[in-house]
Order: sequence, then structure tokens, then C-alpha cells
Amino acid sequence: MPSLPLPLHCYDDSGVIKPPRWLYLLLLMNALDWLVLIFALASMGQTSDLLAVFYPDQHLLWLKLAATIPFILTALLLGNRQRLWKAGYRRWVVLILPLCFSGVVLVATMLVQQLIHLHWRFELILALQIAGLALLTTFLLRSQHIRLLIKDWQQPDMSDTTA
Repeated sequence: MPSLPLPLHCYDDSGVIKPPRWLYLLLLMNALDWLVLIFALASMGQTSDLLAVFYPDQHLLWLKLAATIPFILTALLLGNRQRLWKAGYRRWVVLILPLCFSGVVLVATMLVQQLIHLHWRFELILALQIAGLALLTTFLLRSQHIRLLIKDWQQPDMSDTTA
């Protein structure tokens, strides 16, 4: 009997490899600007005040939201895999890594622009964002789980899974 390349908890009930939890966490961490916006919009009457705390320059908010769209799209694709497979769409799987890396490049560009604007002064939030990008990039490049996931999800029989 052949052994599984990943631990048993990495598979769903149908035997299909699940996305790792760290991927969702890092995508969410790198798309934190969307969470700030949602939280600010949910705070009735204080939206502009809350946004001004995190984004003194309003253009910065919109640019950062645009830069993190690839992370949001990746999370949506990963979370809706069953619906996409049932609809007969399987080729989107090859977009996972390019979307993640384009998000890394866009957000890194935004962070460098912010650092230049701040004359390279240390800001804890920017340092945490850089660390998050570095973690995401490292894990994506080195993760056997992601490589196996993409290979597994490209199998033609994935549209028949019910998990």
C-alpha cells in the first residue's frame, strides 16, 4: 500500500488535498487593508476618522486595496473550489501561484513607495507587512503542500468530488 505524501489531516473526505491553513492566514494578513476598510465601514459615523488613523493619505488606501486584489482573488478561488469544479472549471488552478506572486510584487512596490515617502523611517506596521510578504513568498516557494495541491487539483476527476 503506497503512503500518502502529506499527513492525513491535509486531505478532505474525498481524498483531495486541502489548502493549508497557513496559506489562508498569510493571504488574510497580507490583505489586512480590506479588513481595516470593512471594520471602518461597519463603525457607523466614525468611518472617516478610523480610516484617517490608518491611512492619512486617502489615495494610499485605494492603492493598497488595489494591490491586494490578487490575494483576495486567490482566497476566493481556494474557498470556492468545489463550486468551480462542479461547474466544470478546473484550469483556474494554475492561477494560484501567479496571483500570489503578482500580489507580492504589487504590495512590495507599495511598501517601498511608502518607505521612500517616509524617508526610510522605521514603522512597525510596514515592518510587519514586509515580514508577512517574506513569509508568504518563502512558504509558496518551498512548500511541498502547495506543489502537491496544484498537481492534485489539476486531475481531471476533481469535478466529481463532493466534499
